[in-house]
Amino acid sequence: MRALSLLAVALVAGCVGTGAAPVAEGPVVPIRFDSGGIEAVGTGQRIDFGRDQAGVLETMTRLQGRAPVALPCDHSANTAFRWRDGPLLVFRNGAFAGWSIPDPAQSADGSTQFGQTCVPLG
Repeated sequence: MRALSLLAVALVAGCVGTGAAPVAEGPVVPIRFDSGGIEAVGTGQRIDFGRDQAGVLETMTRLQGRAPVALPCDHSANTAFRWRDGPLLVFRNGAFAGWSIPDPAQSADGSTQFGQTCVPLG
């Protein structure tokens, strides 16, 4: 009976929290970049070129474990978002149009960019 009481206390303690969600320090799910967009490795899920900016940013923020920084680009139709120590995603007129990454090992073919590019202003 004592073990059951301790289990109940542990369950209740596990349900009561500080209200703050844990924050990851880096990528939560490994991702691979390719000529079609981005693959969430091992999940069967993809983020393909042409997808809407809001959905791509929401998904990538979950996958990366943190929010990106918005960057204006040298071409007015393009906007970019960069994750610290991670990818830069480019959107053209609100649609996912390109990526660049610091580590070629994250790419399916060893490239560091594909699709639309952005030279961040400022």
